Amino acid sequence: MFSVTINEKGGQQSQYDFSKPEITIGRMKGNDIVLPKGNVSKQHTRIFQRDGDFFIVDLKSTNGTYVNGRKVTSEQRIDESDKIYIGDFVLQLERQQASQSQPGAAGGPPSPPQPQRGSDAGQSGGGRNFPTVMEGARDGGPPPASPGSTGPQPQQPQQPQQSQPPRQPQQPQRSTSTAGRGSVGGAEPEDLRKTRGDAAPVEELSPEIESIDEEIEPLPEPSVPKPSSPEPTASSPEPVPSSPEPTHQSVSGDAQVAGRSNVPTPTPDQGGGASPQAGQSPSPAPAQPAGGQSPAAVSAGVADQAPLESSFDDAFHQACRQVAEVFLQDNPLERLPVDYPLNNPAKTRQLEKAVKRAVDKANPNADTARVTRAITDEATGLGVLETYLDDESVRAIYVNAYDRVVLRTNGSLQVAEQAFSSPELLDLTARRLLGSHEDLPVSEEIRFDDGTRVHVVMPPVAVDGPSLTVQKPNDSFPDLVQLAEQGSMSPGMAEFLERAVEAGRSIAIAGPISSGKSTLLAALADVVPGSSRVIAVEQHSNLPVNKPNFIRLEANPSSGYDMRSLVRDATAMHPQRILLDECRGPEAYEWVTAATGGTAGSMLTLHGTSAVDALGRLESMCLMATDDISPRGLREQIAHCVDLVVVLNATPEGGFRIQQIAEVQGVDIDAFRLNDIFYYRVEGSSGDYHPTGYIPLFFEDLRHAGLDVDLDIFRE
Repeated sequence: MFSVTINEKGGQQSQYDFSKPEITIGRMKGNDIVLPKGNVSKQHTRIFQRDGDFFIVDLKSTNGTYVNGRKVTSEQRIDESDKIYIGDFVLQLERQQASQSQPGAAGGPPSPPQPQRGSDAGQSGGGRNFPTVMEGARDGGPPPASPGSTGPQPQQPQQPQQSQPPRQPQQPQRSTSTAGRGSVGGAEPEDLRKTRGDAAPVEELSPEIESIDEEIEPLPEPSVPKPSSPEPTASSPEPVPSSPEPTHQSVSGDAQVAGRSNVPTPTPDQGGGASPQAGQSPSPAPAQPAGGQSPAAVSAGVADQAPLESSFDDAFHQACRQVAEVFLQDNPLERLPVDYPLNNPAKTRQLEKAVKRAVDKANPNADTARVTRAITDEATGLGVLETYLDDESVRAIYVNAYDRVVLRTNGSLQVAEQAFSSPELLDLTARRLLGSHEDLPVSEEIRFDDGTRVHVVMPPVAVDGPSLTVQKPNDSFPDLVQLAEQGSMSPGMAEFLERAVEAGRSIAIAGPISSGKSTLLAALADVVPGSSRVIAVEQHSNLPVNKPNFIRLEANPSSGYDMRSLVRDATAMHPQRILLDECRGPEAYEWVTAATGGTAGSMLTLHGTSAVDALGRLESMCLMATDDISPRGLREQIAHCVDLVVVLNATPEGGFRIQQIAEVQGVDIDAFRLNDIFYYRVEGSSGDYHPTGYIPLFFEDLRHAGLDVDLDIFRE
């Protein structure tokens, strides 16, 4: 008698008991343990007992079986302390005594509760695929014989022993709940019991049922239990759901969705999770630990829940408002200049004197020199923006209203100390940014010479007055080694990505807004060999790559050159790789057709919270450009041109981390087939990077080509 504990990479855990000496593990039905993931072979591993010891044999699987990080190449003895790595799963064996399988039996505390399996498990937890044990394997015996067959008949339950302890409340050792199994009143239907070929545990029987079979007598009320342990009997089998076992596809089971609100919401897996049966309602998702949720969802939820710090000086703001009212009484808004910068020294001196007169007249209860400087900036320039544009620690400025200015510093948001003194002076600043023409646009983006971008939205679209979004350009782009030192990825991830770029793998970089996609793209572009002709297409030129064969194209919609037209132009410039930053529309189709037409090693960035989400978004953007291609053909084209998907997410500390690196292997029916290579697992309030054990095919090709590659990066 032994048990197998299975830990899925996302944090799910399952435990199965066996009483036979040999089991097989694989992806398809017919195995004793089914692990429904694409990186698990149909028949992957065999575990058996001989002379009281456990042995493991790899059944010529594609990705191999590993014990404590070392690949199994022949029959190998294993101990209970050894960890077995199969695809995305970690398995561990444990010997069990026969008495431990009976509820309420003496001999130690009960085991912790385990999650239910079968169709209920397949429908819970956001559609994640759970490890599934086939029928007849839960007690280690063969599948039940069909009616009328001459094969071995199911065992009849044994007569209760007088030494058995009295009936006690259900122990939390194993889940024996019959909810959702088609039973009535807590009892299991007789036809289901015959189909299973075993009897339900005594603890599950309803008091109204006097007997299940003619050979079973009513259970007598035993007296005080004797100290001796009961004789070993056949282990009580795990309850089996009445609904048929879900069919699992070899598609990525990790459709991880980052939380967009304070509470992460599980999303059904797009990679082939089980769906509810007709006429049934899905079981409610059980409460899961942080490790069982999507890593992106957990980390994004932490970032969203961080409180917004405030350094707003209300007393100084009230003093500025008082002076501004006096200033505008003597200098109406329509008489103030709208040119920026104000290249008129005489007008500038006149406004400075008017501000000083307003300060003397208002006599505010604040630092008069500071108030004078603030009002002068509003009268002659961009107001409070002048202060924060010169502050190198401020990376972004958000003017939500005249008295609400938020800054992004070191990746975190905080309410600024200063704001605009009046709605009229904020409106004057917005008009200076838009220019002095009469017909002001409702929304427009302005770019300064240093690369700073200001997006302006005017009333009536902006209800609370002009809304300004100021984004400063990146002043530093770390390489892969520096990103690993900063904690954005593990050293193994950095080495893997470098090898992938050198090998000409096409990479899609996905993540939410401000999650470091362009930063990672710049780091990967820096690894591209200098002999490759690379053309970068950007909405706003930002990549700092300085190589003789590197060309940058920037979109200019006002001149008729949008992102799609630039990608088309890039394909005519004899590129070897095309880098597309901030893909948001039909230019995705041009990139896909170029990547499948010979520009291997191309890269793009797009929004997405998981590998499945990113590929689905890429497919949707391609459909914006063409409607004369079948969805299946488009998916196959995308799967052919995208080799790897790297998913990023911003951290509460202001940086970013790689949440997932997955390899695209093709299309299964109507979904992309993905195999995760690395992932970030949340453990409590922190987390760490882990490899799944899967080795991409191109890495094996590099090794066979004689290159020095380190396969240890794919092991824990």
